[in-house]
Amino acid sequence: MKYEHVERKMPVSLKDSIVRQPWCSALRTSGESLGEILTLPIHLAELYRELSSDEKRTLRLVMSTFGCLPFTREGLEKEAMLQMAGAQVSLGLWGLRRYGVIIAFRKSWGDQLYTLPEDAFAGWQSLVFPTSWPPNDRGVEEEFNDLGDRMADIDDGVSSNPRGLAQQLFHCMVSCSRQSELSLTNKGTLHKKQLHKITEHVSLPARILTLSGLTYAFTDVYDEPAALMLEMAMRMGFLYKNEAGNRLQFHYRHFESWLQSPYEHQQAQLYRIWRQALIPAPVWLEHGIAFMERATALQWYSLSELLQAILTCCSIAHKSMDEEALRQEMMAAWIRPLSIFRFVDLSEDQEGQLWFMWLITPTLRAGESSDSPIELSLQTEPSLYVQPDFEVLLPPNASLRLEWEVAAFADLQNADLVRTYRLTKESFGRALDHGRRSADVIQVLRDHAYYEVPEGVIITLQQWEEQKDRLYLTDVTLLRCQSNEVAEALLRNEKCRNLLGERIGETNFIISRTHVKHLTKCLEAMGFHPNPSLITNLSSDEELETPSSTEPVLGLCYSKDTIQLYEIDPYLPQREDLYPDMQQIPMSWIKELRDYHISTRKDMIRKAIEWKSVLQLRKEGHDCFIIPRMLREDRTGWILEGWREYEEIAWTSEDWKEMKLILPGINDGSVREKGETLGEL
Repeated sequence: MKYEHVERKMPVSLKDSIVRQPWCSALRTSGESLGEILTLPIHLAELYRELSSDEKRTLRLVMSTFGCLPFTREGLEKEAMLQMAGAQVSLGLWGLRRYGVIIAFRKSWGDQLYTLPEDAFAGWQSLVFPTSWPPNDRGVEEEFNDLGDRMADIDDGVSSNPRGLAQQLFHCMVSCSRQSELSLTNKGTLHKKQLHKITEHVSLPARILTLSGLTYAFTDVYDEPAALMLEMAMRMGFLYKNEAGNRLQFHYRHFESWLQSPYEHQQAQLYRIWRQALIPAPVWLEHGIAFMERATALQWYSLSELLQAILTCCSIAHKSMDEEALRQEMMAAWIRPLSIFRFVDLSEDQEGQLWFMWLITPTLRAGESSDSPIELSLQTEPSLYVQPDFEVLLPPNASLRLEWEVAAFADLQNADLVRTYRLTKESFGRALDHGRRSADVIQVLRDHAYYEVPEGVIITLQQWEEQKDRLYLTDVTLLRCQSNEVAEALLRNEKCRNLLGERIGETNFIISRTHVKHLTKCLEAMGFHPNPSLITNLSSDEELETPSSTEPVLGLCYSKDTIQLYEIDPYLPQREDLYPDMQQIPMSWIKELRDYHISTRKDMIRKAIEWKSVLQLRKEGHDCFIIPRMLREDRTGWILEGWREYEEIAWTSEDWKEMKLILPGINDGSVREKGETLGEL
């Protein structure tokens, strides 16, 4: 979950308590939103200096064990067992909630869940786990000249499109645009024959989704490559369900807007959709994504060095995970799909070590929105070849915007790095049906061809147009009036008259499809009631209701961000609530080191276990800080079991003299003044 979603759900009282804090109120005066303050690295660095030791250690623990995955306080305490007392964890969580770093949600049955919003993760990672990755010194240039192309083990033999995911999505959307309609079955899926048509040029591994941990609807109908294409199309707004829910609509404006951008930007948009689908991810993947996104595009980086950086951050939570196990997981869930989609390039050196290089800019630039297009001027320089046999060749540098123009009058033959189209009488006739003229097609070819367009191609296109103009079929809507008087009344109405086409006989009119909706409103205003079901079917795609930009877009993949289903817990307990009935214990227990009676020692230990706090014990003249786990009694006496500096202890009452009850947040200040840190236990 991102902070923009958190801020929309956050109760006003909780938001006000955050922004009123001195560190935050100063930034708010500059006009930045709470989400920007809690995600921008420059502001997080200032907030990090405000955090207490317990808050910093709790944040580090969250980031090394859960990342952005939801967690419970009990689960976090369990992970902290050897290094922090439960009271320290609770105190740290309390402080992080107070600052807005960690957000608490309340389930319907009352249980709490906590989460670190995902868009702050990278900023906190650089502060909590300062590392030298990515390395600044790239070393000797010859080191990268040894990279080879032995990557057969990476793609599992799948011949994916060499230009990447955007190219495959383009071909899929061109096929969708040519369908008369994308009707859905009663189950809500596309028909298999139609699905086969629109995914004809899709080449992806069969398990591209499940290996990355994604699940989706209608697995019995859609294979994973088809589901990914539909998911991307829906998330980009190219396809959406009509209001009746019985067919998919192709949104020309959204698709053509996407075509205006350079190919690298088109790929980057799809990368962010793919990345978002995987979030929240396992903690090792969260760290891997954040580290990788620090890398510079078009520069090689060692995968082994990346894995070492990840293991440094996750060493507490994943002691059993070695580099080889992490490599396999990382390759299957993240690196391999990025390579198949051509978001990154992979290669091997002579020692068999893997290296990666970004082919896109994965993160947004400052002030850039994920939806803001980077305009691409229409290419007028040469970018295609026209062959005498009516083949049109598009080299790798040809944009998708130009390819969209070519696909309007030619059929795809080969979807390789060089795309091959063929002009046929049928494909050219399709262009004429959509309002293109031979002069338009010829102009496109002349504007972008490397050489002169063959004269035979030009003459043939002109002849095809002349032949089609002699006779052609077109779809129209016929308006029938019951009488001549009704027809004359429509002609007298100024608004209706402009929408009526050719009059046939005394009572009929031909209506353009683009005028159907507007004419319907005029007729209803005059008291007439035309057939509503027919009008719905004839309305153009552009006139149908499209999803609001503020509403979440529903795709096929199930969201992993389940915490958004719950409401934010507005209640922030007081620090004293960590130790209920504290006034009932003797104040000497928390004020000074003393030697107590056996029964009092037991009471202090039990209270420390109840409050999940710490004991300060003086043994042989040295102070020790113990996280107590249990008080075990038997016939021979009793034993205190717990942890001291990551080691388990089992002491009898004779093993120490003086003792003191340490309550984090209450009386641990004097300990810190002596240079001790409870979090280092």
